Amino acid sequence: ESYDVYGVQAAYNTDSYGVSLSYALTETSTTADTSFFGVNAFYALDGGPSLSIGYESEDPDSAVEEEGYFIGLTWDDFGPGSFSIGMSTLENYKDTETELYQYEAAYSYAVNDGMTITPGVFIKEGTTDQTGVILKTSFSF
Repeated sequence: ESYDVYGVQAAYNTDSYGVSLSYALTETSTTADTSFFGVNAFYALDGGPSLSIGYESEDPDSAVEEEGYFIGLTWDDFGPGSFSIGMSTLENYKDTETELYQYEAAYSYAVNDGMTITPGVFIKEGTTDQTGVILKTSFSF
């Protein structure tokens, strides 16, 4: 026997903005549930970056509500590619907890018609901060 998860999402997007609303109900035991609510949105600023934001609320039956969020900026025309930066909470937190964050930056550019490279860096806060480098390669045929 496993626990069930139910979810629904509604979204609306145009070329310059979009928003989505999400709800999920997760059984965490035979007698308890956790409900999640989230909203995500983006807006492309005229002549500037696009702004992405998100918020999530977690409300377990047996505990205090927890919240998390993210924010990011993407410049689509940054030299030959696009540049993105972002920040988010590591998880959802209660108001009484100290929030930890993660930060990231990435640059995506086409090497040729069929391959895109995206190098990036991140910092993740914790008892000891973690720093890392990533490289994503995408192929299309």
